[in-house]
Amino acid sequence: MAALVAGQVSVDPAEFTQVKYDANEIAAIVGSLAETLGVSNSISLVVDETTLLAKITCSIDAPSSDATILINAMSGAIENTKHLTTLGVNQTQTSVGRMLLRARDRMRADFAGAGADDDLTLAESAAWDTYCAGRLARAGIEINTQRWRYNHRNRFGFSNAGDADFERLWAADELSWSEVVAGIADI
Repeated sequence: MAALVAGQVSVDPAEFTQVKYDANEIAAIVGSLAETLGVSNSISLVVDETTLLAKITCSIDAPSSDATILINAMSGAIENTKHLTTLGVNQTQTSVGRMLLRARDRMRADFAGAGADDDLTLAESAAWDTYCAGRLARAGIEINTQRWRYNHRNRFGFSNAGDADFERLWAADELSWSEVVAGIADI
């Protein structure tokens, strides 16, 4: 089935059959989120409704300001965890928001060293997630800080050094890729 295109956002599939998601609602959430985050690029969100796993990745077709952002999400990444197989607005904002910020970062020259999402180490991904989640929280998106603190601690240890790195990333706004991953070697 063809993708739904609403403004700058396309959602594929246009009609969901295995989960209770509405492509128009998803496009509206993502479009509003992009506006909040200052992302004016075209966005293509492809949702795999055949799995309830929560993996989500993004890529851009070129490192330029007019790049198209491609987000691939397993349906669990945008699912309401209290009402399974239904769309979760906050889950969508959190998951897709992180990917929009990653894509925006990738358009900057100082993120040229960041690998594709599937090529990142668990530590690199966790550090970048912390950096993105902190920016989402400051943008007014409802974020469970403790979830991201725990995720960070699981990758970097339950230590003062790990907590200090979490705080550094969480509070930052304009880090380069080398600054995002700088704490990995120190922990």
